[in-house]
Amino acid sequence: MNDKHSFRYLWIGQTLANSGDLFYIVGLITIVYSLTQSATIMAVIPFVIAFSRFFGGIIAPWVIDRYALKQILIYSQLVKTILLVCLTIYVFTLLGEGGLFFVFLLISFTAFLDGWATPARNAMLPQLVPSHKLVRANSFLAVVDQIVQLGGWAVGGIFVAIFSGELLILVTAILFILSTIMMAAIQVKKQERKQTPRMDKLASLLEGWITIWKTPSLRTVAATDIIDAISSVVWIAAILYIYIEEVLHKSEIWWGYINSTFFAGLIVGGFISFRIESHLKKRLATGIFVGTIMIGLITLCFGFTTNAWLALVLSILVGIATAIKDISQQTVFQLTTSEEKLPKVFSARDAIMTGVFGSSTLLFGYLAEVFGVQVVFVVASVLLLLSAIWSYVRRETLKII
Repeated sequence: MNDKHSFRYLWIGQTLANSGDLFYIVGLITIVYSLTQSATIMAVIPFVIAFSRFFGGIIAPWVIDRYALKQILIYSQLVKTILLVCLTIYVFTLLGEGGLFFVFLLISFTAFLDGWATPARNAMLPQLVPSHKLVRANSFLAVVDQIVQLGGWAVGGIFVAIFSGELLILVTAILFILSTIMMAAIQVKKQERKQTPRMDKLASLLEGWITIWKTPSLRTVAATDIIDAISSVVWIAAILYIYIEEVLHKSEIWWGYINSTFFAGLIVGGFISFRIESHLKKRLATGIFVGTIMIGLITLCFGFTTNAWLALVLSILVGIATAIKDISQQTVFQLTTSEEKLPKVFSARDAIMTGVFGSSTLLFGYLAEVFGVQVVFVVASVLLLLSAIWSYVRRETLKII
């Protein structure tokens, strides 16, 4: 089997898994709300997911030391499938009697496993795709991921409206089974599990973090990642709801419009990166700098516009710039890190971004409540412009081709 087939199995398997992840959240939110009628308890679901995924990323290096990337992908997806089967049985039989503790426990375990699977997928990609095609492959995966995000919520919502949240959980379990089969069909060029001296647990845990710190290009992008994670909080529902009400003076349905146009912009940006991949690979520093400064300026305009239709246009533009910047940053990690260290580097990066994003959510919520939502957009814009300056000053470290 050639790498082209393995790459196909990877993206199909990941698409099935991502669709399942999204569907089961839609199903759970529906079920939980029908039982509790509590928005607060519903909000606990994304919090549990983020918190559990963060800790999964923290301990991912220990797993990476013991198993090959393919094994991590297969076993994590297999265990997620088993958990979803258990959840399916539970919601169809015992949920009304047993309460929600078991549900949140299963959610936590599932997200915890994603903390392993996501860096494993990103690190496996260079083993399946030649280096000169990495930008193209990253662009393709980004487009597929965002199509799932854009359409998945709508499809899941329609399914729940016609059938039920419980049945959507069952569909998720089926998708996870198919995803596991796809992951098992992947073949890498060589046996990737390496015979190296056994590290102590702390050294293994810190290896990815230390690699990022000691590698100039990775340190440059990691600093940008941190600022991006902070500033991206302005696009969460809690902030946008306030913005739509206080600035645009529109109903809550406009959150759906803005969210959809943002994801549409991400898809367009992915297609653009796909088409210009040969140029972008030679100018990754430019992609990061231009993308970041565009996001900063557009975010500032977005925060102060009172025209709802203009806000949609700006949302699309932010999505386009974000896709080009993110693909450039991802490619820098893949091209400047050795195959052996790449999984741990990606797990460290994922943990950084998840942890910073979660913490910043609380801070930005406080700023929006005390100083007004437009101040939050100003803060995000200033941070992004500082990030653009940082990437420009450090552009020499990003010349890796």
